[in-house]
Amino acid sequence: MKDIVHIIGHKNPDTDSIVSAIAYAELKRKQGVNAIACRLGDLNPETDFVLKKFQVPEPVYIENAKVKLYDVAYDEPLLLHKEDTIKEAWDIMGMKPTSALFVVDKDQRLIGVVSLSDMTNILMSDRGEKPIYLMQNTSCENIRKVLNGEFLYESKYYRTNGRIHILCSKQADYKDIDYKDSIVVVNDDLRLQKRALSDGAGCMILVDVDIVSQGVIRLAEENNCTIIKTPLNMFQVARSMYRCPSVELIMNRKIISFHHHSYIDDVYKKMSKSRYRSYPVVNQQGVVLGSISRYHLLNYKKKKFILVDHNEVSQSIDDIKEAEILEIVDHHRIGDVETSTPVIFRNEIIGSTVSIIARIYKEAGIVPEKKIAAIMCCAIISDTMNFNSPTTTPKDIEIAKELAQIAEIDLGDIAKEMFGAVATLKGRSMSEILYNDFKEYNIDGKRIAIGQINVADEKEIVKVKDEIKAYMVKINEINSFDLLMMCFTAADGSGSNLIFIGPLSYVVDEAFKDDVSDNLYFVNGVISRKKQIIPSLSKCLQSV
Repeated sequence: MKDIVHIIGHKNPDTDSIVSAIAYAELKRKQGVNAIACRLGDLNPETDFVLKKFQVPEPVYIENAKVKLYDVAYDEPLLLHKEDTIKEAWDIMGMKPTSALFVVDKDQRLIGVVSLSDMTNILMSDRGEKPIYLMQNTSCENIRKVLNGEFLYESKYYRTNGRIHILCSKQADYKDIDYKDSIVVVNDDLRLQKRALSDGAGCMILVDVDIVSQGVIRLAEENNCTIIKTPLNMFQVARSMYRCPSVELIMNRKIISFHHHSYIDDVYKKMSKSRYRSYPVVNQQGVVLGSISRYHLLNYKKKKFILVDHNEVSQSIDDIKEAEILEIVDHHRIGDVETSTPVIFRNEIIGSTVSIIARIYKEAGIVPEKKIAAIMCCAIISDTMNFNSPTTTPKDIEIAKELAQIAEIDLGDIAKEMFGAVATLKGRSMSEILYNDFKEYNIDGKRIAIGQINVADEKEIVKVKDEIKAYMVKINEINSFDLLMMCFTAADGSGSNLIFIGPLSYVVDEAFKDDVSDNLYFVNGVISRKKQIIPSLSKCLQSV
């Protein structure tokens, strides 16, 4: 399977950011890349409206750039059920070399682990209490199965003390053996067979026996002794007896397992404190998905990303330094994203990142699908304030018209519908207002954050101005921005009302002193955060 390439916009994404990820992922897939569109935050109402109108699924939410276990190609698990025998476990290890087998219940949920050492400790020792305990708790069915035998008589009252006696010599009388409740392995010596039965053996295993006396069968019935006839020879039977217990009896119930959503770093730290060679990977229900060892973690691949509509660390995915960045497509100022290798970096002076991506489509000779072209139109309209923003270029207008033809929509109609549906504060919480389209910037070492939202009716701003300012104060107590600003941009493109707090509030006065009116803090003609607000603030900060 090809490596996944995650295409992401910025945090607190706007329509341009989300649609850029969707459109570019679609293009990459058409070019044979295993690309998926991702988002770093919730959709704002405008973006939600656009995607729903044209029935385009929203991108997958992704939390950070860290690699999780499900990103690693771990091994298929080798599974046993608790009733399976040690022999069956041993056979699996012989066919598929591994250091551990995972024991599961009927629903494939992990209940124990059987290691190679667990089995060899049993198979290499026939003394002590452990082998006796195992055979005491081993069913006669397991014995029959391992010895490839058949029941000549199966007692309903099977019992055994776990001791095994192998009577292999016809010359010996074995008078000193206590047969009661023991497992007796005997050949065709009728004398020894009857003695073991009469003395109360719990199970008799017949080896090298062609015909079994009916008298022996009757004696077994009278004494409740199970008889198993096997085609194996005496040596084979002796070697196989301790392979009969079920794995439930030897498995380790103190299991170190890892959830498939666990981060690789956390897994490695935990592995380094334990002695095991392999570990089960499970899902939330405890179902075993795979097996992972240290060697899987040594050369794991970083997640691959393409950044669209941003190139600043503060705006990008958390832990971006742990990612492999392949490309950047953006229309903002050059930020502080660093890469370990050269990347494709396409940055243009244009009103929307989607406009750049539309040009990449054209350069590749690929026409976007109708619904993709439609949402691309909406993204350009959104980011250029219906072509009223000073960031708007003739290229944006030209590209939007071409996309509208493909999508078979009217630019004026869709703009009116889009802004009419979402250019309002009604029904929105203070959090939804502030983080509708929220970006952080680092300007000369100063942390500046600006939220932006389109509003059709200024009266709505008046109603919420005190509440939003109080909310911003609370947010800044946590984040300590040097300047936190909320920009209420008029849907008609006439300007923006600003609300701002923080130690650098005076810079706003300095930057926009010629444009301030008495009605709220209105800056006439200022609608672009990228091309008007940030450059003005940067200029003032440089002179401070």
